[in-house]
Amino acid sequence: MAPNNKNADKNTSNENDAVLPDIVPSALDDNTHAEMRALYVESTETLRFVKTHQWKTVGATLLTFLALIFIAGFIGADKPLTQKFMAITILMTTSVIFTLIIYQFWMHNEARKIDALSDHMSSLFQEIRAIKSKREGNLHRYTLLIFMITCIVFGAVVVHLSLSQVAGG
Repeated sequence: MAPNNKNADKNTSNENDAVLPDIVPSALDDNTHAEMRALYVESTETLRFVKTHQWKTVGATLLTFLALIFIAGFIGADKPLTQKFMAITILMTTSVIFTLIIYQFWMHNEARKIDALSDHMSSLFQEIRAIKSKREGNLHRYTLLIFMITCIVFGAVVVHLSLSQVAGG
């Protein structure tokens, strides 16, 4: 049986330690650095706020679509009323897509602010932020935007099909 050595699994050699690059601190004075950090925190919180609002907008729109279908089915809507509901659906769909795109521009501006702020932070901060490239971040953002828009459009199609069924049946 091997001897019980608690440190047997730990590698204490300096050869395997990661070589830390020379960390260059921020060249800003303490007050300016504090301002930059406050702006950074504000921008990251704004990004979270906008992302949350994008998803809440999609969810609220789909729930509204569901409510239109339910109301039309519950009252046995005739063709003129279902056409009005469909007009509401089209107006909502275009408005929500426009809103999602505005949110996307807002996020883009906040990301630009964060990039500008990070130029004035330490080299380690910049190195860690560079782990995820701008291209990858944009790919994720725009893929999700397309997904959100697709959800809204498919929701409108479901409303149209459902209202056609209610009016025809």
